[in-house]
Amino acid sequence: MSINAQNNNSSIASRTGPRPLALHLGLATTSVASSLALLPLRQKDTIFPTPASSAARGSSLDFGSIEYGPEMLKQLADQGSEQVKEMIKGIRLYHDHPYHREPRNRPVIWQCGTTQLLDGAPDAPDTAPVVLLVPSLVNRAYILDLMPDRSLVDYLAARGMHPLLLDWNAPGERERGFDTADYVTERICPAIDFVSAAYSKGSLHLVGYCMGGTLSVAAAQRRQDKLQSFIAIAAPWDFHAEFGGQAKTLFDQREMWANILAGFGELPVDLLQTLFASLDPNLGLRKFSKFVSMDMTSDQAQEFVAIEDWLNDGYPLVRHVAADVFDKWYGRNEPNLLKWAVDGKIVQPQDITIASLIAVPKTDKIVPRPSALALASVLPSATVITPPSGHVGMMASGKAQDGLWRQLGDWIMAN
Repeated sequence: MSINAQNNNSSIASRTGPRPLALHLGLATTSVASSLALLPLRQKDTIFPTPASSAARGSSLDFGSIEYGPEMLKQLADQGSEQVKEMIKGIRLYHDHPYHREPRNRPVIWQCGTTQLLDGAPDAPDTAPVVLLVPSLVNRAYILDLMPDRSLVDYLAARGMHPLLLDWNAPGERERGFDTADYVTERICPAIDFVSAAYSKGSLHLVGYCMGGTLSVAAAQRRQDKLQSFIAIAAPWDFHAEFGGQAKTLFDQREMWANILAGFGELPVDLLQTLFASLDPNLGLRKFSKFVSMDMTSDQAQEFVAIEDWLNDGYPLVRHVAADVFDKWYGRNEPNLLKWAVDGKIVQPQDITIASLIAVPKTDKIVPRPSALALASVLPSATVITPPSGHVGMMASGKAQDGLWRQLGDWIMAN
């Protein structure tokens, strides 16, 4: 049944991340500078006594008990300079790390446009439960199949299931005119139809991760007669949940986004990464400073590099998909308000009557818990689990096997 073997070496020969590098360095230095600038206000008790600001919390400057004055400013400036130096040292260590991902060479069993369906267990018995994994359109699919011992695909296969991974690949000519509805009707639904016919002896479970979960809601509504269950992992649904004033202002700039999309014809990867960085401006400072203290030969360091490579290895969002995400999803909150239409039909999770599982990680800066839980609240037969990790960590960190993977596997085998 295999069409051909996947031969897509996703290792990054020359690292330039974190992307965009200048932004991450700028955020780190701005954080330190802001802490120093706000210090006089702290001394006058015009803001919270300690720490001086949210910027100070992010940069972890130690204000101690030294009396405010030139000596304190010098010490704090030196401390901030050391933090930025540590971050830069961590980035250099990351650039020079010898790890590069080897392709998993999964057989391609179905293809439409540039979208491929990869077989994670070609030797699985005909009666094995089939798990169709749908990743986000923003980042590469291989976060679900990162490397040996960090692969949800491998784990499900070892549990006696038959995992199939939908790999979007870079948009081709056909996909460049797609919107979110097209990805549902022209890619996910046909993949379900193929899998249902080809593996009819095994139950079929649809699993969507992040944006792939949101898209899969519409597909599950249309194809639930062919599905045993529907599973959404950290899938945003209420796009205004924990929607701060700054975020609202950003997404309200419809003319600006329209001009960007018209100018580039897509939403570039670096601009996408800029939006993610804005969710936690001090993340780069913290994580690369922490990376410095790791043993570069350890599994921990290799995991860090593998995930960081994946984060910097995304695809642009095609123009109409990006417009839907900014306007219909984050702008108008259409999914949660039951106004998002796919091919003229409103997407209504309440019509999905098959068993459903909603995985909402304990901590998630990309998809706030209330956003993902909003989907569970409208599904008639939803079970909610809380993996003990973050948005990416629950999928590929060392804690994943005893967290999300085990919870997911147990639930599928029971259904």
